[in-house]
Amino acid sequence: MGTGLHGWQSQAKGNTGHDELAAALRSIQAGASSLTGCSRTDSGVHARRFCAHVDVAKQRSCEQILKGLNAALPPGMRVHKAAAVSSDFHARFGCEGKTYKYFLYLGPVAPPALAPYLWAWQGRLDAAKLSEAARLFEGTHDFSLFTTADGRERNTTRQVKSCRAERSGDFLVIIVEGPSFLHRMVRCMAGALVAAGSGKMSEDELAAALSGKRGNAVIHALPAQGLHLWEVRYGETKAAESFGEWPKRPSWVLEGVGGA
Repeated sequence: MGTGLHGWQSQAKGNTGHDELAAALRSIQAGASSLTGCSRTDSGVHARRFCAHVDVAKQRSCEQILKGLNAALPPGMRVHKAAAVSSDFHARFGCEGKTYKYFLYLGPVAPPALAPYLWAWQGRLDAAKLSEAARLFEGTHDFSLFTTADGRERNTTRQVKSCRAERSGDFLVIIVEGPSFLHRMVRCMAGALVAAGSGKMSEDELAAALSGKRGNAVIHALPAQGLHLWEVRYGETKAAESFGEWPKRPSWVLEGVGGA
């Protein structure tokens, strides 16, 4: 999910993950009450794995729901598994962790077929310096400078369990793991790391920014197309019925790149 969609959250102009899934549910007469996603991905951001829950209005088997939804959804969205879970399951608040990956292409010319899924960097970039800076994000910090005005309306303290960069040929993959993230936070983190790797931001400036002090640091979010919601994790969830499974690798266009 991602290319061609305006993110997950429903909006007036439509063409979002929420709107497409709600329409598909209506098409199989399953209703769309309380349709809730695990994250509010921005327009152009991809989701390799995404979880949503919904209260269906009419009894359908999980097999019927999965096959019916995939027949109605656009080609860029697919349901791989449907499960009947307890009423207290919540796709957003029950999520215990997420992994995001941001794909940078450092070669001279990005392959056209991959262009919608990465950001081609043109210029000097010290990958080792970027990797060193990535470790500064690990731990609990004030991410008020790494989000938008919408994100700053709530508590901006977040825990990042892991932040690292892996090189694979002409690809550099920034991998971030944590329980929850602010609006546009990972794209801003990636932007700060590129600034550090290109000599435009020092580690001291980055450390100060993580305490909420702007100083001389200017943080820009990297373009949406390079970001992928890679994994969402839940505790043990019992299902009365389920159908489908996650496909064997490769299941995503950039799977296998940079340890992906």
